[in-house]
Amino acid sequence: MSSTRTPTYILIGLLAFAAIGLLAGLYSGLLRLGLLSDLSTQPISPILHGPLMINGFLGTLIGLERAAALDKRWAFAAPLLLAASSALLLAGFTTIGQWLLVAGSVGLAAVMIYLYVLQPKVYHLIMALGAITLLVGNILYLWDWPIFELVGWWAAFPLLTIFGERLELNRIMRPPKRAQHFFTALNLLWIGSLVVVHFDRSLGWRISSVLLIAIALWLFKYDIAKRTVKAMEWTRYSAISLLSGYSWLVITGLLGFWQGFATAGPYYDGLLHMIFVGFVFSMIFAHASVIIPSLSGKLVPYHNYFYLPLMLLHGFLVIRITGDVMHWPGIRITGSYGNVLAIILFLGGIIFQLFFSKRKSLTENP
Repeated sequence: MSSTRTPTYILIGLLAFAAIGLLAGLYSGLLRLGLLSDLSTQPISPILHGPLMINGFLGTLIGLERAAALDKRWAFAAPLLLAASSALLLAGFTTIGQWLLVAGSVGLAAVMIYLYVLQPKVYHLIMALGAITLLVGNILYLWDWPIFELVGWWAAFPLLTIFGERLELNRIMRPPKRAQHFFTALNLLWIGSLVVVHFDRSLGWRISSVLLIAIALWLFKYDIAKRTVKAMEWTRYSAISLLSGYSWLVITGLLGFWQGFATAGPYYDGLLHMIFVGFVFSMIFAHASVIIPSLSGKLVPYHNYFYLPLMLLHGFLVIRITGDVMHWPGIRITGSYGNVLAIILFLGGIIFQLFFSKRKSLTENP
């Protein structure tokens, strides 16, 4: 299942760098919550939480997945640069790391645009626009813009990538051309609303929120998940993860329309984590059984265990958002720790199943 020309060990190595970016990002997030606050110096800067999660983890992972699918050597520059930039940021070389973030996102945008040129379909266009929004966010980060000013562009990267992928994968549902054009228009308008945010934050994000709800409702209507939820094993698990993620997208839109997009505080925290934890990680859980084999060459055996981290992810996110909305810091922190636990349990389950599968294979085929 891995690329026919790219050695599997290279794919696994870059996948490991994405995992390191994830773990480092989670750890820096815990530092933001006050973990090890009694230390005079922190092992990782808490302000790296966003850059590591967006670039070190998601950027490296998505860049690797696209490069492996394209199977062009130059395409691997993007995940390599994004992984290297994370290492430099962690080592304290901030400026060089930021420049490599920009270079890596240029490479990723080039890959996505190349895919669109090869096959000019609307889903490739949406994914290419997602890579461009990452580039915009990273340029603003290089220019030392406040995170709250650029985080919308960072959020657009995984959102648009996922929207494009779901449109591509749902071709089997054959949504009408008019529906596909409407979905594309919603995505384009959503990008436009991010520009409006810079001029009128309240109005821009309320427009964004309405569009997010519309996109989620479109996915509910046309995504094959509403059929495959009746299937078994990974197929059913993926469908449940997808539908729960779309639900969080609706809730994100409702909260955003109600409160706008604050620059800090509990509503800011809640809004971002409904996007990144509620939606994005639901999508990661949903697609892991496909992504991991495509990069490692090994199937991930299904087990009902994986429902545990999925339930914990959503359950603790509800706790976290409750703490945000009710201004209960202790509840918010509890939910945050629970979200980290859920993600680690999922990652651990994947690793365990891969090792179990390997031992079984070696036993059956000495």
